[in-house]
This record gives sequence, C-alpha cells and structure tokens, in this order.
Amino acid sequence: MKTRFRFGMDGMTGTIDGGVYYYNHRLKKHMMREYVVPRPSSANARLKAVMKNLAAIQPSAAYKQNFKDYLMAYNDLKEYREHPVPGWNNLYMKMLFKMQKHLAGIDLATLTRAEIYAQDLPCKTLAAAIQAGLLPEVWNYARFNALI
Repeated sequence: MKTRFRFGMDGMTGTIDGGVYYYNHRLKKHMMREYVVPRPSSANARLKAVMKNLAAIQPSAAYKQNFKDYLMAYNDLKEYREHPVPGWNNLYMKMLFKMQKHLAGIDLATLTRAEIYAQDLPCKTLAAAIQAGLLPEVWNYARFNALI
C-alpha cells in the first residue's frame, strides 16, 4: 500500500503501530504493509526450509545483475505496468516455484547448485528460464546468460 506522510516524516522506515514502513527506491514510493507473525503450521515450516535452502544457493553477482536488468524490461511490459514487481528476488522466487511446478522431481527444500548444473535445469541461466516458459519474454532476452 502506498503511504503519505504528514509533518515532514518522509524518511521514516521501520515497524510502528502494527505496520512495516519502507521506501522502495525502484518505484520511488513509500510503502506500508501490515506486520504479521504467521501462526506455526507445517506449511510455514516447509516454506521456511525452502527459503533457507534457496538462500544457501547464493546466485552470482552477474546472475543477480541479469535479473535486475530483466526486471526493468519486465515492468515495462504492457500487462505488468500497473503492478510492477519491486525487486529482482521476487522474480527469482517466482521462476523457481514455477520450475518446481512444471518439472517433476524438483524439491526446492533440497535443491543445490550442483544439482542445477548436473540436471541442466532451466534456472541455470535467466535466458534458459525464459526459453523454458518460466518467465515472460522481453526484448533481447538472450543476453541474460550469466550462470547461477
């Protein structure tokens, strides 16, 4: 949700009154979301394990830069202009979860960089992921060929 501040508090970030306030540099807007502590459940435990494992993969700096460049082109697509994606990692997660859905036998809770290379998975490069249909095509997407 976009926010407006009164009394010159533009630089405020943090958690106040049940909300998390932050500034998104790419969108050039102050944002707010409700601070929610999820109830413990088996689904939350599974998601926690998946996110911890995906953080352990640690994509290369060139791979991240490819996603950042792709993000600008992605947000310029007609169907995504109204609701742009704020960060490269959102697209990265979207790609990985879509890959898990489309390819049988992929478990994001145990996936490693070595498995990505050994099985030649489409997430190895951003261009391969786009060709596999995990993300929409943008102009000149073949240049996004940095390895994970």
